[in-house]
Amino acid sequence: MRPMTDSKSQIDYQPLTTGNAAFSFRSVSKSYASRDGAPVLALDEVSFETPNGGITCIVGPTGSGKSTILRILSGIEQPDSGTVQIGGRPPRELIGRIGYLTQRHTLFPWMKVGENIGMPLELQGTAPDRRHERVRGICTMLGLAGAENRYPYEISGGMQQRAALGRLLASESPVWLMDEPFNALDERTRHRMQELLIGLVREQGLSILFVTHTIDEAVFLADRVIVLTAGPARVAETFDWSVAHPRDRLSREFGETIEQVRRRVESVLKEDDNRYR
Repeated sequence: MRPMTDSKSQIDYQPLTTGNAAFSFRSVSKSYASRDGAPVLALDEVSFETPNGGITCIVGPTGSGKSTILRILSGIEQPDSGTVQIGGRPPRELIGRIGYLTQRHTLFPWMKVGENIGMPLELQGTAPDRRHERVRGICTMLGLAGAENRYPYEISGGMQQRAALGRLLASESPVWLMDEPFNALDERTRHRMQELLIGLVREQGLSILFVTHTIDEAVFLADRVIVLTAGPARVAETFDWSVAHPRDRLSREFGETIEQVRRRVESVLKEDDNRYR
């Protein structure tokens, strides 16, 4: 399932900046209060940058602060210290321009698929005729043509996530934060969604920060992977590779890359465990 390349389906994204870094964390720390009121450090001087355009994946053990990083970038939460920027600007200046997708599709169950996708356009005051045209184009692009008048509970999980992606496309946000969005899907549907996402990045010029527990997913999607330690999170290692898209899951090169990344991740995390025993 690949997005269509018909020009009528294209979204005219305006970049947030001409700079090289899409997402930037500089010495960011974040603590939460425990049940007894004592501070619990979630992020410890986390620093990283991601290139403008393409997909960067964050991997790390459960509880390592991956979702906290996305919430801070979205502006939902504020860091205790450090600097956070998207395209060289603080998240608070970009309210409404940052796409955010989690494991749950968050579609409104009382609204039809087309209405869910078109909601950002309605909030922007787009004229109904123009809105309907854009929704039709997005549905065609995502393989949802004919599902516009169905409710979310009437379509499959994969279609629900595609509809959620469609809502992000309608918002015209050039930067997306994705928190394990395909984790609840079966393997075949997850693979199709990954291929669809790569196609959207290539055709729409998106910059995506993608959280995953799965090294296979990170290797398939990303050209840069950020490895976090167990909480409190620190960046253990950042590494890039240049296997061209589309990547063949059955190829020897892909299997060797997965094994190489897995060994490096396991080595980094083991060293970190030993350091704090």
